Amino acid sequence: MKLLGKCVTLAVSMIANPAFAQQSPGEPAGAGSSASANSDDQSGAVQEIVVTAQRRSQRIQDVPISINAVTADVLSRRGISDVTSLQTSVSGLEVPMLSTVAQPYIRGIGSNAGDANNEASVAMYVDGIYIASANATTFDFNNIQRIEVLKGPQGTLFGRNATGGVIQIVTRDPSHTPSVEARVGYGNYNSVTADVYGTAGLSETVAIDVAAQYKNQSKGFGRNLTLGIDTHTSKSFVARTKLLFTPTTETRLIIAADYGYLRSTMSDWNLPPGVLGVDGQTHYPGRHLTEGDVVPRTETRQLGASARLEQDVSFARLISLTSYRKTYGFYDADADATPLSIVFAQLVPRQHNWTQELQMASLPGSKTDWLVGAFYFDGTGAYKPVRLGGAGISTQIPFLDIFGSQRTKSWSVYGQATREILPRVKLTGGLRYTREKQSLEGRTETIFGVVPAPRVSQSLSRPTWRIAVEYKLAEDIGSYISYNRGLKSGGYALASLGSPGYKPEIVDAYELGIKSYLFARRLRLNVAAFRYDYKDIQVTTFVGNTTRTLNAAKARIKGFEIDVQAVPVDDLTISGGLTYLNGKYRDFPNPLVYSVSIFDPPIVLANAAGNRTIRSPKLSGNVGMDYDIQTSSGSIRLSTNGYYNDGFFWDAGNITRQKSYFLLSGSIGWRSEDERFGITLWGKNLTDTNYLVQGNPSALGFVQVEAAPRTYGVTLTTKL
Repeated sequence: MKLLGKCVTLAVSMIANPAFAQQSPGEPAGAGSSASANSDDQSGAVQEIVVTAQRRSQRIQDVPISINAVTADVLSRRGISDVTSLQTSVSGLEVPMLSTVAQPYIRGIGSNAGDANNEASVAMYVDGIYIASANATTFDFNNIQRIEVLKGPQGTLFGRNATGGVIQIVTRDPSHTPSVEARVGYGNYNSVTADVYGTAGLSETVAIDVAAQYKNQSKGFGRNLTLGIDTHTSKSFVARTKLLFTPTTETRLIIAADYGYLRSTMSDWNLPPGVLGVDGQTHYPGRHLTEGDVVPRTETRQLGASARLEQDVSFARLISLTSYRKTYGFYDADADATPLSIVFAQLVPRQHNWTQELQMASLPGSKTDWLVGAFYFDGTGAYKPVRLGGAGISTQIPFLDIFGSQRTKSWSVYGQATREILPRVKLTGGLRYTREKQSLEGRTETIFGVVPAPRVSQSLSRPTWRIAVEYKLAEDIGSYISYNRGLKSGGYALASLGSPGYKPEIVDAYELGIKSYLFARRLRLNVAAFRYDYKDIQVTTFVGNTTRTLNAAKARIKGFEIDVQAVPVDDLTISGGLTYLNGKYRDFPNPLVYSVSIFDPPIVLANAAGNRTIRSPKLSGNVGMDYDIQTSSGSIRLSTNGYYNDGFFWDAGNITRQKSYFLLSGSIGWRSEDERFGITLWGKNLTDTNYLVQGNPSALGFVQVEAAPRTYGVTLTTKL
């Protein structure tokens, strides 16, 4: 870290000094906004992106936070259609899957829990609305304008469970100008896709839009040999609509609603090659081939509605955000991944919540940029029920049903302000105070009757904060140093009634960063170095036949990141990112560590101190290229993207490891001169790399789900 800091300081000083030498005497730092605007218009300059990472519109280079923004055009070119594929274009982001539950990690911080009440450590927002259910984050992107990935704890403005960071999805708003866009596609494994977006004005003050998307992969790239059925199939539908009211120039109201369902057989577990199952046999007949005795069905449905009201008054902008969301479904799994009926499970998760947020923000142009707010969350996550069966559960009863329901009520108030305190120097301070209460109730049912569990509760009252100092080294070069504290609330294991609740986890983050434009804005180079002190870490493991979340003691994660975007010649954009992580547990007494096979000797570890933190690859990165060739009949668009992951451990004992892997995707397309018609040939995982989308250490051995193989297809587009 010290060496990196010295190198960065030297490089910046070499670049910055000439820039200041060109500045007119007496011109204040940061002056020349007109010059900045002009450079934005220069042909071949790196595209300027405006984000809302601090709950107000800012240029991405002016935000003192490590942030990646992926525009709709880049998403389309690179075939990024969901959260799991987003990791291939955002450095430091990992998104393993547990059935239909996305488990995002940013810089080694995330949550490996899958219970209905567990909210991710990387919080997800859609148009400013908090998405609490991890089951609701795996749906395909729909009607996207851009996606912002904020790295590191966001303990003030996005304070709810954002210890790892925030993924913020921004969708398009309705327009009064009528337009329709449509896409249809076909790919291998009999995959059909179709989506449509339309918008129009209903009156001078009202506009509406509707977006819908359908996907159906009816042929699976896997097969369950025991049951004789195809697996790794999926079918989904997502619809979203917005209604925009602008009765005056000072008032803006958006009412939105969405619905989606997803059915899949993507989570058919198998054992690694050569590993003995509970029956003493190996069960790896080949890639994506399985031998379990349970149909791996998953179904998830979600629906939601929200209202965003903005009102400008003489001194501030008032904002109200109200939302309701509901997610439900089921998941069938064979926990032992063998033809024997040892342990099977059916999980029936239910989650619903409503939120209310009030904000008051300074108007653009204020000497002090400030925002104060209050947030209320009322949510319930439950299993109705978890049904367990098989000889490993009992030979006396056919099943055991566990009903667990956790209700969470959370209140918080927060504020943040930024002001220039010296020439070229800005200071940001933020504070959030959270109070929360959680209660758990439940029961177990068998053919012999019902056993109620005692009702338990726990509460917390904690502050979180942010302090940052920005220093403008030159017109196009800025630096910052920040200290943030993030908090993720505790909870209960829904399927382990009677087990104690787990405590909140806390991250103290220190970061030094530099953001720069170079070479007449043909190059954007951002560098950040960071250190996280991580305590009371929530780690979910299998205990007996159910999962339980425990608190590891302490860990430290440190590293650095480099993000680059360059336009070396007109119409060619090269972008990439590199993340180095060094994450180790500092103290983790008596972790639960499982052998790869149930027949391997048991592992007893007194302390995991010194072991690598889970899902923290030492090195990961991506590089992409987008090139447009202009012709008399339209433009030809070439895109490619490569992603490398150095590998990581699935467990705190560092027993089971994801090996390093490389993914390559690409597309070639044509778009008419008027942009009304287009066709694209695309491919993902072109090298047909075999890697895991999920690894699960358990008392029955290590079970896994392999990621998708090579896929390819064609997409037709039209705009009217």
